[in-house]
Amino acid sequence: MPRLIRITDPARRDTSVVMERARRPPRWRLAGPDGGDVDYATLIKATEGRDHAALLARFGDDDALAAALVAGDPEIDLELVGRRLRPDDSDRVWVKPDGSVLYSVRTLRVTTDPSGTEIGREDFVTVEATVNEDEALPWTGRLYPKSEVVHRFALVRTVMLHHVDGLTFDFLRDIARTLADEDKMALVGSGPRGGQPLVFQANGTPYRGFLEGRVEGEAFRLLLHLSNFELKRPT
Repeated sequence: MPRLIRITDPARRDTSVVMERARRPPRWRLAGPDGGDVDYATLIKATEGRDHAALLARFGDDDALAAALVAGDPEIDLELVGRRLRPDDSDRVWVKPDGSVLYSVRTLRVTTDPSGTEIGREDFVTVEATVNEDEALPWTGRLYPKSEVVHRFALVRTVMLHHVDGLTFDFLRDIARTLADEDKMALVGSGPRGGQPLVFQANGTPYRGFLEGRVEGEAFRLLLHLSNFELKRPT
């Protein structure tokens, strides 16, 4: 869903523009036997009290449960399994190991070393978003050759920046032309000097941003490539 963000140009002017996911033509499509589009649906797969633990408690031991499975279908609720659900027919809940609903939790941040061994845990602290409509992302002035960016960083996501009126059209086109003429990407970050990561939602993934401009005549495209992983040669 498109959203507004504020960005700054090389002249230190800032304005609000639209950010949305970059559109790419689909590489394939799912089709039915008649060539029509596929309809996605949510169906009931299983019901409470029909899992292995509940059935084992009901029949007493594995042999009795196996005999019951051969003789019938005690694991299937024939009245409910396979029924289609509408989006407002169900809610997601967390459950305890015994299957009862979990109403309150204590969220922890668990830290592990590269081998996966836990080395610490602490109360989880909410990290606020750093990208919003109120605070402009500064122009860092740090330009990198495109070849360096693609070889040094893993670009995991790309969004497009769109104008909202004629003035912001010129604003974004000038940025795109500057970057295209230099054949470079501009580092984008949050904070007073752009040294902090981009976080688009509370507790979201922190990213480095790289602006890329593409210009063809009066048409342009300004792309914000996002990276959360730097590629380093192993020692």
